[in-house]
Amino acid sequence: MGLSKPTANRLQRQRVKVSSAWDAIVHDGDDSSLTRERIVAAGIAIADQDGLARVSIRRIAAQLHSSPMSLYHYVPSKRDLLNLMLDAANADFGCPAKTITDWRGVLCHFAWESRRCLKQHPWVNQLHASDPEYGPESIRILEWLLTSLSKVGLDVRTSIRVITVLYVFVKGFVADESSRSSASKSEGRRPSANQPTFAKAILATGNYPHVRQFIEMTAEIPDDQGFEHALNLILNGVAVEIQLHGRSLAAKQRKEA
Repeated sequence: MGLSKPTANRLQRQRVKVSSAWDAIVHDGDDSSLTRERIVAAGIAIADQDGLARVSIRRIAAQLHSSPMSLYHYVPSKRDLLNLMLDAANADFGCPAKTITDWRGVLCHFAWESRRCLKQHPWVNQLHASDPEYGPESIRILEWLLTSLSKVGLDVRTSIRVITVLYVFVKGFVADESSRSSASKSEGRRPSANQPTFAKAILATGNYPHVRQFIEMTAEIPDDQGFEHALNLILNGVAVEIQLHGRSLAAKQRKEA
């Protein structure tokens, strides 16, 4: 935050030491127009519009016509703010109203909902990569996933492995979508004039026939249809892992019998 040492010490005396963002205590006499929800919502609005790097306690305070000192009574630190923003964004994830009875349906729902939420708040990708402290909404999603997968015979370790692989895929797909969208909106962006000429000269040698075939193909656009196709490729691999897991478990049970 760049606070001076005396200011930091004063803030430390003014607030109770907390172990996490969800344990913070609001003191009497604070600005009654402020709430933690308003602060977090303002941070999310800034991140959605301008990116995560533009989020700061000072900017949020100015937007809410308050002072940074007042915000610290509700959000102890920038890290706590980001954790709260991540959890609030995860509240948008909708669990199905009816129980899904097959693992593929569970993972499909998780993948499509995750993609929708990440497209709505692209900055969440950055927070997942920064070792955050997960809150109640994040834990709600994970509990739903683990419970649903346990009902179709997957243990927690296997489920976590599958969920991790799937989420990495979704994040990468959304990142590609966002990158292409940003590029199409940029005006005056032109690829280097030397690059196509150089590539054509290399490919003209005939030494790279498969790369040439790839370049001549129509690029697959990262849209809903592309996502579904790629998702099915991932889930087909998951199916093999689940089969192997089932065989291993059955063999173990026969050995113990």
